[in-house]
Amino acid sequence: MSTRSIIARPTPSGFAGRYVHREGAPTHRIPALLTAVRGHFGGDIQAAARFYLDDHPAGWERLGTDFRAMPGSIGPGVDQDAGHNRCFCHGTRSEDACLITQDTVDPLWHEWIYLLRHEGLQVIRTDWRKCTQADWASHLLPWSTDPNAPLPATAALTEL
Repeated sequence: MSTRSIIARPTPSGFAGRYVHREGAPTHRIPALLTAVRGHFGGDIQAAARFYLDDHPAGWERLGTDFRAMPGSIGPGVDQDAGHNRCFCHGTRSEDACLITQDTVDPLWHEWIYLLRHEGLQVIRTDWRKCTQADWASHLLPWSTDPNAPLPATAALTEL
């Protein structure tokens, strides 16, 4: 079963983002996002947010670090296992836009939330057993974090 997540940007009332179906656990998502933001987007958090959230409103099958193929590209010459981005709104997919917010997040379905903050990547572990979202585990990783480094012990974000 896939580990499902949300990639989002902060809003005044919480966050707004898009669903990501595959490889949502921190061991996959954190290196991919840190590498993409620092490399492909040159540290421009707003450009990354526009690409992930505005340019692909139906969400994602998976996120990667190879930006040479168009998101959603499937066919000759495109390695299905390559680390490129695959969205639900381009290529062979044309699903409707779906915005997920702090009011519509479902911790049974959305296991991780990755917030693209100016100061770093906020990683949130949702938990259906907690009464409020304020009780969910959260850790902020500065954008300077080594994408290949293990999660800090202080993160307290276990992959259940």
